[in-house]
Amino acid sequence: MVELRVADAGLTLWPATLRLVSPLPSSPMPGLTRRRLLSLGIAGLAVVLAAAPLPGLRRPLLVSIGSELEESLRRLEPAFERQEGAIDLRWQVEGSQDMVSNHLEPRAERPRVLIPANQQLLEQFEVRSTGMGQSQPFTGRPTSIARTRLVAVAWPERAQRLFPDGRWSWERLRSAATAGQWGALGAPAAWGSFDLRATDPLRSNSGQLLLALWSQGQSGEAAMRALRRAIYRPARSTDILLREFISGGPNDGDLAFVYEAGALERAPEAAQRWPGGYRVLVPDPTIEAVPAAAVLGGPATGRQADGERLVAFLAGPKGQEILRGAGYRAASAKGEAPDGQGGRLLPPPSESEREELLRRWQRAGD
Repeated sequence: MVELRVADAGLTLWPATLRLVSPLPSSPMPGLTRRRLLSLGIAGLAVVLAAAPLPGLRRPLLVSIGSELEESLRRLEPAFERQEGAIDLRWQVEGSQDMVSNHLEPRAERPRVLIPANQQLLEQFEVRSTGMGQSQPFTGRPTSIARTRLVAVAWPERAQRLFPDGRWSWERLRSAATAGQWGALGAPAAWGSFDLRATDPLRSNSGQLLLALWSQGQSGEAAMRALRRAIYRPARSTDILLREFISGGPNDGDLAFVYEAGALERAPEAAQRWPGGYRVLVPDPTIEAVPAAAVLGGPATGRQADGERLVAFLAGPKGQEILRGAGYRAASAKGEAPDGQGGRLLPPPSESEREELLRRWQRAGD
């Protein structure tokens, strides 16, 4: 390590500390030369500090993310901090719907950047914020950073029994939910009840997308009640749901609705724990989710400029490369299926449709 000494000043300058040492032996030296050496020492210290920010002096930047992005952010963090060495990237994981509700009030502890599972949730946040009399909540327009689809993961024997011809059928899935028991479907009675896994639609975007797809062509409350009975232990977020599905195995859930990126990323984990792993099934139709990032104005943890640097990194070449490695598609890949399993893509529910679906969900539980 280089040690910078300033003649006669009694200082040794390290990247992380300043400490006193014995002064260098004095020698006759013109005052101009001494001043010159002092200037060089200070300049050297500035270079060292710029190259390696002192511990405790890095600027915190707090980000709120949907759980489906947690593993991706673990990969992104070191690359971003190498590029932006003065920023200490921190994040908290929330259900995307929780994110909208939890950070409407400006305060110093709230995250500077919001990245929910779907850009529509940022639109919802903006509407609710301005409805409370606040000014525009974001410093600029939200930036789409990736694309993924709602898919199902199922244990192979269950998938074969549900869809014997290998083709997705919402009708067969609704019939299984209504029957409630695998024995009624001609499967071994030992399989027990038919258990779907999904997130709580009151807290998570993927659960809301499932409500929209389940209700296609269905009138009345019977279909929603059947879905509510079939869903076993709604999870608060999508990645938590997928981890529970893998750890519990076939005895703890038959089919789960998650995002495709997470399903692909965690497939090796499932195969390691359960021989054969799970199958990824693409519903037809399904709905595409577009994660987007927005920088909050006003009080929050982190500088606005640092939040904008993070968003630019996520949308840039390195960020996109890491997100693709985590199973996401590029934000520009609208409607493209990564595996040739296209199917039909429906638009996500509008705000009024979402509210009606949630009312029906709540009534089904009464």
